This record gives sequence, structure tokens and C-alpha cells, in this order.
Amino acid sequence: MNIKEYKELLNKIEGSTIALVYVFEKDVTEGFQHYDPWKSDVISDWLKAIQELHCMPFILDVRTFAQKALAGTLPQIDYIVNLNAGTNKLSTLGLVPSICAFLNIPCIPADTETTLIGEHKRFSNLIASALHSNVPKDLPISNPDGIFRPLNYGSSHGVQLGFPGKIQESKYLYQQFVPGFDMTIPILYNPISEELNTLPPVMYLPDEVSIYWFLGEKEKLGHTGYKKVITKITESAQNHFTKLAKEFGIATYCRIDTRVYCNSLNDIELFTDKEIELQRINFIEINPLPTIRNGINFHTSFEAIEKDSDLGKCIKYYADYFGTYSFVGYILSNSIISLIKATH
Repeated sequence: MNIKEYKELLNKIEGSTIALVYVFEKDVTEGFQHYDPWKSDVISDWLKAIQELHCMPFILDVRTFAQKALAGTLPQIDYIVNLNAGTNKLSTLGLVPSICAFLNIPCIPADTETTLIGEHKRFSNLIASALHSNVPKDLPISNPDGIFRPLNYGSSHGVQLGFPGKIQESKYLYQQFVPGFDMTIPILYNPISEELNTLPPVMYLPDEVSIYWFLGEKEKLGHTGYKKVITKITESAQNHFTKLAKEFGIATYCRIDTRVYCNSLNDIELFTDKEIELQRINFIEINPLPTIRNGINFHTSFEAIEKDSDLGKCIKYYADYFGTYSFVGYILSNSIISLIKATH
């Protein structure tokens, strides 16, 4: 796509009605319990993004959205941003995109199939393995050296070393623990190349550096005990993970969480001046509903995009067109353009 076509699509987006469908933080009824609902700061950043694109916002909670959709009382909506995440029951994550499909309204970031397959760790691990990703092997629960992960939770909820003696979860992964460091790879649609691109990966290094540390629930919630470091991966690794994202059905954006194998602390030197090779990178999970707001890891990666890269140039075209730009606004515009291109 050339610059002229890109700006024509940005012009086409203007004036659209974009709905934000979220869940109340205190909605704790049986079918809608959340272990980590998104807060108002997420909704606020998306609302500002809609305004930045010169579009009309329509904000409503999941229950009202479902009721109005089934009653046929929704106004004209062009695009829907699904902000229903962090639910205890995996199936409820498919509610918003399923209704969108029923109404034939494009849903951002993903449809039901992609959302549920991606969020189900067993399925996503099997798909990644089939596509020749490095995936930690399963361990028997008698092995004390594994890492336990509930199948359908994010935010490191319930993740721990060793198998719990008594657990409430009936579905889980218990896998080999990979010595090394956690690294997340954001992926975003690039309207100029019309392809998914990897953004600069973010590695989490603990304050007390150890290859046996991992980003757990406590650290993630408190944002303490570690620092984020921008690193690089080889071109073959970039191609591998964008291809993997496509196989999951990702068309807009996602995040792939990985574990980079290290034999010793000396390997840290490999992450400063050199690119990390694919064979060191272990697939942990794909997140088709990553949190998008200022200050989050996706934002950290976005800020590290090189200005002369394809995405960097596209950001400049976006900023020139609107006279300003925000991280969330740019992601929203790219997502809409991806969905427009998919229907033509």
C-alpha cells in the first residue's frame, strides 16, 4: 500500500461509530466473575484514541450490549473494541466477538475462534509445537522441578514453581521450567506493508538477576522486582512469530510471551549487543486480547520502534495526517485498516 492509499483509508475511517464494550469491575455474578478486569484507565485511553481518529464513541457494558444486540435496539455501529477480558470462565471471552459475528460488525482485536484458541494454553501450545516452535515439554506432577500454569488465566494468575499439593483448577499445564528470562513479543499489523510486524521485544530482568526467576502474579500486579529491557531477535525469529500469529488467525495485534533459554548469567551478554536466535526462544503462550494502554509492556515496545523502520515511517504518516498521534490511536487505526482490507 502506498502513502496515498494509506491516507485515503484514514480518511475513510473518520466519522465511524466505534463501540467500546467493557465489563463492570464489580460484576461478580456467577457467569461473569473476573480475576483481573480492566480498569477505567484502559477505557479512557481507547476513548481518547477514538476521538483522535475523529470518530464517534459508543460506550456500554457487556450485559447492555448483549441485551440491545438481541433486542435489535443498538444504534448503527461500524466497529467494536472488545474490552471483556480476565474472566474466570474461558467461554465467556467469546461472548462479545460472537455477538459481533452475529451482527456482522467487525470486532477488534479478534474473533471468537482466535480468542478462545489463543487463550486456551493447551491448544495454543499444541499449535505452536505443530508449527515447529520450541515448547517446554510436559512433566508428571511427581516431578518437583516444573512450572504450573492454569489453562485459561492471564496476568501470571496462579502460576508457580512446582506442582501444588491441592488445587482447585482441574485444567492446567505442568511443564519443564526453562532457565533464563521472560520475554514478550508484541505483534501489530502494518498497513504499509500489509503484513504483521514484530515490535521490539521486551525482556524482564529481575532486580536480583537469576536465571531461575520468572515474572509471577505478585510481581506483575505490583510492577516491582524487575526492569524492562528492550532487546532484539533475529529476522528468522521475527518471521517465525509473525507466521505463527497468522496461523492463530491474528489480523490486528497480539502478544506472544516467551522464555529465553540461558545456561548461565554470562548469557545475558548475548541480549545486549546481539540478536536472540530462534532456537533459544521458547513459546509460552499467545495473548490475542493483550492490554492496550499507556505504560504497559506493549507501550514500552511501541516507544522503542526505530523511526526509519517500516512501522516508524508509518507512524510518521499517521502523525502528519492527524497532526498528532497516540499509541492507542495508531493501533486502533491499523486494526480498522486490517479489517477493511480483509473484506475487500
